[in-house]
Amino acid sequence: MTPSEADAMGARDENLLQMAAPALEPGTARVLAVDQSGRQCVLQVGDQTWTARRAASCLVLPRVGDLVAHVGTEAGASHVTAVLERAAGVPLTLCLPAGSVIAAQDGALTLQADALTLAARSFHLEAEQAQLNVEQVNAVGRKASWSYSAVKVTTELLESFAERVLQFARWSQRMIDGPDQVRSRQIDYRAEQILQLQAHTVIANADKLFKADGEQIHIG
Repeated sequence: MTPSEADAMGARDENLLQMAAPALEPGTARVLAVDQSGRQCVLQVGDQTWTARRAASCLVLPRVGDLVAHVGTEAGASHVTAVLERAAGVPLTLCLPAGSVIAAQDGALTLQADALTLAARSFHLEAEQAQLNVEQVNAVGRKASWSYSAVKVTTELLESFAERVLQFARWSQRMIDGPDQVRSRQIDYRAEQILQLQAHTVIANADKLFKADGEQIHIG
């Protein structure tokens, strides 16, 4: 018998032994090890160790030391079906496969916690109507863009700080009930057709020069 034939026979015998091994009876076990993906677990069942896969219905990632429920299939595979106990204070991690959907088709879905964190490379929110009720909002980022057909802001105080402010509009109107003050080093108002200043009293003061230039100047 050649070495290659001996190796082939040894592999075949090992497969036959695995197929002949009895399936793991349903029960509970302690987790000895978990791979990085969380899909494979090493279980302590009595005085034996078994390798089991996390079942599709088991959304909680097992951890070392957990008490889990397990079952065996007719094909000889073993699965962890649920995490039954975990040390106090150790958080749970829910793991869903790619493309998973959490749906409440005929009602409402509520997420409630003292602190809620959403972390993602891309976040998309789509709804016919959204309502936000918070006492304080802090947003930090590099760029923000808003596109709405109408925007209405109602507040007691509005403050804005910027190095440059650019505004473009076809039509602009502003109504101020109280004082309207502008303080600047230099102000430049230009109108292509008409510039009108109208008030009960108009006061124009200049420290050095007051200049009015035009083809016609009417006073009175």
